[in-house]
This record gives sequence, C-alpha cells and structure tokens, in this order.
Amino acid sequence: MTSDPGRLACPLPRCRAVNSATAETCRSCATPLRAWARMRAHPARLFNAGLEAARSGRTATARDHFAAVVHWCPGDAEARSALALACLLLDDPEEARDHWRQVLTRRPNDATALKGLAHLDSRLTESPESAESSTPPQNPQNPKPPKPPEKEPATTE
Repeated sequence: MTSDPGRLACPLPRCRAVNSATAETCRSCATPLRAWARMRAHPARLFNAGLEAARSGRTATARDHFAAVVHWCPGDAEARSALALACLLLDDPEEARDHWRQVLTRRPNDATALKGLAHLDSRLTESPESAESSTPPQNPQNPKPPKPPEKEPATTE
C-alpha cells in the first residue's frame, strides 16, 4: 500500500489514509485494518484446507472449501479448477464441466481445464455399460482426469 514498511495505507479507495503499520483501525475512516488483513488472507487458508482435505481423501470437504474460495474470488482459476476436479470425483460431471468452461473463459489455454474437459468428453463416447461402472475403464485413449493443483498459495496475516 505504501513503500514505507512502518506505514500502511487504508485499503478503501475513497480513504487511502496513511496509518501506522500496527494500527487496529484507520485513523481517518475507522476501517478495521487488522480484520481487513485477516479477511484478505482467508481465501488462501480455505484453498490450503481444500488441498489438505483432497489429499486425505475427504473430497466433499475439499469441494466445499474450493467452492468457498470461488465464491470469494470468482476469478481464481486454480481454485475453480480444483473445484471442478472435486465435482468430477464426486460424480457431478456437469458441474465440473461448467467450472472448467469458466476457467477457459479467463485462461483459454489452461492445461488442467482442457485436460478435464477432454476427460469428460471421452466419458460421453463410452458405451452406456462402461459409463455406469463405478471404476473408469483402463483405456489408453481415455484421458485421465487432471491432478489437483500442486501449488499452495502463501498465507499472510
């Protein structure tokens, strides 16, 4: 906000008053600066919690965390792609398709979204019997679903 590490500008565009870095509230408009900082870091915490849940096999919990991040930050392509993958794993291919398409509107060459949509398209061309199977066929032409993101966003307080 300011180049001086001992000073902090109010995050509200209409105010921008310079405050002490340790101020609890803005001296000009009384915006709660500490709460603002915690709120800004919350999506990163939710994303990391979603990754942890996904890695431990709690896919529904992971989906809920990623959905919360997407709600707060609709332009976050990594979170939306992770949400799509969780939806796919929870057998909701249409929701997964919708999220991957939204990723591609912002990032047309996103490899994860393209791979996810290719996987969904390949499932449509399968026979009805194999589509009903609980385990995906081991067909080399059938692309595997994308892996969840490896990168964990940094959290700040």
